[in-house]
Amino acid sequence: MKNKTILFLSPFHHLSMMAEGWAARLNAPSWNVISAACKKAEDDSLPVEAMKEVNIDIESKTPRSLKPQLMKEADIVVAIYDFQRDSLPALPDEPGRKVLRWNILNPIHCEQLTERWAAYQEVCDELAVKMQELNKQLI
Repeated sequence: MKNKTILFLSPFHHLSMMAEGWAARLNAPSWNVISAACKKAEDDSLPVEAMKEVNIDIESKTPRSLKPQLMKEADIVVAIYDFQRDSLPALPDEPGRKVLRWNILNPIHCEQLTERWAAYQEVCDELAVKMQELNKQLI
């Protein structure tokens, strides 16, 4: 079976990097996982701290910007964004590439620090569940 390249894409790098962290934890030998974002966000330690709570280190991950080459290499694109508040470029399914869309709260929109922290913890948990579902789909 050919390895699948999975691109986790979000408007800002924090959601896609969190997803990449969960995917790496699954240690699926047939997956090549990468993450990218459409826009640069301000540095925020909260996603890193939320992932540390589940013993996943994403601090050393380097944020990538979305480039056409990344899209070309991806067998599966997982677009992670808040359907109500975020937008992503058009991501049509193409032969050889499937696009999945995950409607996940984007904590970047939370104004209060305590609200944002709680949102990152919820997102961390939600991504864990979504990753298990994705793993089942790809087996």
